[in-house]
Amino acid sequence: MTRPAAPPSARPSHPVAPLLLLAALLGGLVVAWVYQRARIEALDGALVMGQQRLGLYASTIRAALDRFSYLPATMALDREVIEVLGGHPSQAAALSAKLETINAGARSASLYVMDRRGVTVAASNWRTETSYVGNDYSFRPYFTQVMTTGTGRFFGIGVTTKLPGYFLASAVRTASGEIIGSVVVKIDLETLEEDWGGGDGAVMVTDEDGMVILTSRPLWKYAVDGPVTTELRRKLDATQRYGAVPLRPLERQALLQLGETARLEQVGESAFVAQSQALDEEGWAIHYLADWEVMESNVRSTAALAGLGWVAFILLLLYLRQRRLVLKAKLDAKETLERLVAQRTEALSAEIVERQRTERHLRETQDELIHAGKMAALGQMSTAIAHELNQPLAAIQTFVASSRIFVERGDAETAGANLTMIDDLCRRMADIIRHLRVFARKSPVASQVMDPAASVSRAVALLAVRLRQADVDLVWAPPQGLMVAGDPGRLDQVFVNLLANAVDAVAQSPARRIQVDAMAVGEDVVITVADSGPGLTSDVADRVFEPFFTTKDVGEGLGLGLSLSYGIIRDMGGSIRVENRSGGGAVFLISLPAVGCEGLHVTHGK
Repeated sequence: MTRPAAPPSARPSHPVAPLLLLAALLGGLVVAWVYQRARIEALDGALVMGQQRLGLYASTIRAALDRFSYLPATMALDREVIEVLGGHPSQAAALSAKLETINAGARSASLYVMDRRGVTVAASNWRTETSYVGNDYSFRPYFTQVMTTGTGRFFGIGVTTKLPGYFLASAVRTASGEIIGSVVVKIDLETLEEDWGGGDGAVMVTDEDGMVILTSRPLWKYAVDGPVTTELRRKLDATQRYGAVPLRPLERQALLQLGETARLEQVGESAFVAQSQALDEEGWAIHYLADWEVMESNVRSTAALAGLGWVAFILLLLYLRQRRLVLKAKLDAKETLERLVAQRTEALSAEIVERQRTERHLRETQDELIHAGKMAALGQMSTAIAHELNQPLAAIQTFVASSRIFVERGDAETAGANLTMIDDLCRRMADIIRHLRVFARKSPVASQVMDPAASVSRAVALLAVRLRQADVDLVWAPPQGLMVAGDPGRLDQVFVNLLANAVDAVAQSPARRIQVDAMAVGEDVVITVADSGPGLTSDVADRVFEPFFTTKDVGEGLGLGLSLSYGIIRDMGGSIRVENRSGGGAVFLISLPAVGCEGLHVTHGK
């Protein structure tokens, strides 16, 4: 009988080990380059943010001082003030009552009047145990300034109240111009520290002597940014500026100069990128210190991601190589099969048994080829989840930063609450990933009876930090008794998208306002999200729900938020549309079928 010719031997493939070694070396170079580049960009970003923060904090301090700058000068012209200082001490009680009323309206810390000797004759706190009335404050620098130049300003700890404050003084003059006393207002600046405490870095204000008078780090307060000299101790003791506060150095050490305006410093055990700005009128300086360890951690994470990306790239190349080998094996097997069939056909007339054996061998070969085809799996690209995870990750960063501060303060309860919020956000991030997969694959989703107002409130809580940083006025009064059928996690995602877009829309508006309303309209629940932004043009309004359509700059959005929201509301049996408001801005209207507890049903994605 005729035997089939043997198939040609396979060509030797290229060795894989040297290629993998070369890929590892290139990967190391890529990771090193990404690390250096990310480090430079992180530092540049920190410097830019530091300048912005310094300008913002300086404006905040100036606004807090300017708010009360008119008060002492105005009160110095008051007839009752002039009469009491001019020789009518019997009217001092009535003047104190008047000062009490004015101080409460102005919301200053205290307001008082001193005679030409520096003795307080009337004060807004005259009813309290720490009343200034009768106390001699002539040793304070602001009294010397006001008696010399007509005005005075001074920061220090109150001798009577033991509370810090900024003092603004203005001279009271007679008709002939003679100074007969002064009016002093005390301003509480410690409220600024509460606002500063929510930031990622640290901020502090030092006076002309280097004393830290305001700071977001409580442990730094009243430390001296510089040497504690005998002359400084004598100067502060003479004015009792900081009471009995012990003088101690801040232990601030410069490590590396970073350009002309910044440097790497170490304060205690922590390293910071420090930038400063002078407040010339007060003789102060404001310092912003960005956490160096946080930046380094972010840089390392970026480099790690680059390494993972390189590994994924190499795995993809290996997969393509294996796929090519499989395809070549299929072609070789096909050629072999055709040759075998031809040889078996020629021998069919001579040997029926050989033909049967050949046909059986053919079937076995075909089964092996089918099995080999099943083993060639194609990778599935994951859906774009970065867009939907950006805001929860930003919130987690904020909660982590605030938790660190609360732990340093010993506030374990608040830190624990923050960790609970972080846990909830992580769960929500898992839900978002599941929702994106459901949207992409259109898998069925089970519904439950839920309160849409609760979803709005959760979205507001998630974006609270961003709303506060953007200085947005959010108007939202949660109604009671509105129930719809849906997935709470997915509906949360819709309102997060709408509110985040509204924050972006009002960013350049003079009045940054967002209003959310929910009401029953017939058999539906209608939720509206309105903003005071510029509104939408007709072509943008027509395409706003299209996937990957966005009006933002490259890198600021993927254009998936509204598209996903449209799909979520559609799967819940509702509708979403957008229109411009007559008074300006845009409004998104969501309509969902209203249900009661007996109205629970299941909707299926199409």
